[in-house]
Formats: sequence, structure tokens, C-alpha cells
Amino acid sequence: MDPVEVDGSQGEGGGQILRTAVAFSAIRRAPVRIVKIRAGRDVPGLKRQHVSALKVLASVFGGELDGAEEGSSTVRFVPGRPRLSSFSIDMGTAASITLVLQAVVPAVSLSGSSLELSLTGGTDVPWSPTADYFREVVVPGYGAVGIRADVGILRRGYYPRGGGVVRASIHECRALTPLRPTHCPPVAAAEVTSRCGALPRKVAERQAQAAVEVLSGSAIRAASVRVTEEQASSPGTSVLVSNVGNGCFIGSDAIGARGKQAEAVGKEAAERFVSAAASNPSMDSNLADMVIPLLSLAPGPSEVRVPAVTPHLESGLRLASQFTSCSWSVRQEGKGAVVAVVPANP
Repeated sequence: MDPVEVDGSQGEGGGQILRTAVAFSAIRRAPVRIVKIRAGRDVPGLKRQHVSALKVLASVFGGELDGAEEGSSTVRFVPGRPRLSSFSIDMGTAASITLVLQAVVPAVSLSGSSLELSLTGGTDVPWSPTADYFREVVVPGYGAVGIRADVGILRRGYYPRGGGVVRASIHECRALTPLRPTHCPPVAAAEVTSRCGALPRKVAERQAQAAVEVLSGSAIRAASVRVTEEQASSPGTSVLVSNVGNGCFIGSDAIGARGKQAEAVGKEAAERFVSAAASNPSMDSNLADMVIPLLSLAPGPSEVRVPAVTPHLESGLRLASQFTSCSWSVRQEGKGAVVAVVPANP
């Protein structure tokens, strides 16, 4: 079988294209060749977390893998059949654990397999979802379409040392569940989770208070506020503002950085949450990037309401159509948009 040729420079030219392509390759058992990887980034080519995701999938599925080195701009993957039930990998840096999980969880589950996975690296690092967002928003969002996983965060890993530990139990999915439009009521409440590691607890408290103040100013009640100090090798912080339930999955996170005030971190997460919630979506845009392309594999058509269609989502849907011949469309509706996905053989 000739490989599916994927242009990694299309759209935003980031790592999402690689993750989506290798996941579909594993699920469909279709060889793939990805070129110009991350061509749109200041430092193009594979980063540590991309190499780790490829190594996990190659180890679990067997087959052939070429070009999986840091800096590589071309990768060829020929998946085999799942052969491992457990796997551990230490990425050695603060490389993002959640970006690895984005590729591995759907690939394993939708291939009809299960896996016990242990990852050591970064849990709350720049340019990736925080571990809390993945566990509290992404995992339930996957669950809504039939992809089940349990995620435990054993230790936090911040930049630059990493050292965070996450264990995931990924369960078999025999068939995806199509999604129909969910008309979520106006968001009246949200949960706030604020964490810090190797820093005084007061930092996390200030983050949480700033988030609560922004929510209050938008008539959204803080249904719960969790503040914790975490064990970590490097100092770091994170905030998650979320509302998950009744068919709606909305979350926004932010992380601290040297010179960035704690109040700014909490405000950033809360303001993005308020903006997303204003359109009463069934999924926030980041979650939609991960879930909607997978609906091309469902046994029937789906429609999902989102705050906006991102370049990541457009790239993901184009890739989905390459592997599945699905069709998709977008229509504006009020303050948001509705994305329709029709599988080739519903």
C-alpha cells in the first residue's frame, strides 16, 4: 500500500498535523509519510515530545518507523497490529506529556486496543495543554465519543527540568459515538483549580483569586476553588477554569512564567474561559481540535457547536478527509459556529 502523503507545512504548520496524521495512520493501519514537519515554526522539525509520541506508537503497534529523530523534517510510519499492553518512557526533559497523550490515546483506543502507559516529562509547560486540562476536560470529551482513558498525575513537571509523572490507562473503543448539536444553557458556574510547585502556596492562592474575580465580573459563580502545592523539581504554576457536564465541555488553562505575576496567570485563564463560554458551545476550541477530526471515523454524521473554528481544526479535518474521505462543513450560528462531519460510509 502506498503511504498517505501529508504536507506538514499546511495550515499553521505545527505539531498538531504530525500528531493527527500518525494517530489516523495507526487507527486505519495505513502507511503515512509526513514531510515539511513544523515548517511554520521558528525551529522546524521534530521536538522531543514528537519523537516520544512516535516511539510509543511504533513500540505499541510495531511496523516500521523512519526519521524519528529530533530536528527531522520527514517521517515515515508503517503501523502493524498492536502488540504491547504496557509501556513506559522518560523523555528526559520538560517535553510535553499531554501532547504525547493527544496522539497515543485515540490511536490505541480506536485501534481496538488497551494500554497501560507511564510518561515522565513536562506536565504544565508552554504551548501545550496542562495536565489538569487534559484530565478534567479532554478525557471527559473523549469519553463523550466513546474513547475511554483514566489519567493519574503522580508528580508535576515544570520547565526546564520536567520530572513530572503521568500514568494513563487507555481502554478499547469498538465504535465511536456520533455527536449531535447540544444546546448548552448559559454558563452560570465554573470550577477553578490553581496549583504551584516549588513556590509558596500564596502564589497559587493569588492566581485563584484573580480568576474568581474575572468570573464574578461576568456573572459566573466559582462553584469550587482548589488550591494546592505540588512536588516539583522546577518552580511552576498552572490554573484551570472549567465547566464539564450535561454534554458541554469547556475549559481554559494558563501557566506561570518568570516575571509574570500570579494575578496575570489567573486572569488569563478566566478571561479565555469567559470568552469561550459566551457562545454556549458544546466544546471549547482546543478540545474541538482534538475530538472533531476523529468523528470522521464514527458510524454516522456529527455536529458540534464551537466558539470558533481554529486553523488547527481546519488542518485536522483536511487530514481526516485524506484518511477517511469524509466531508465536513462549517456554518456560523450566533456567537459561535457549528461543525458538521459526515463519514464516507455512515
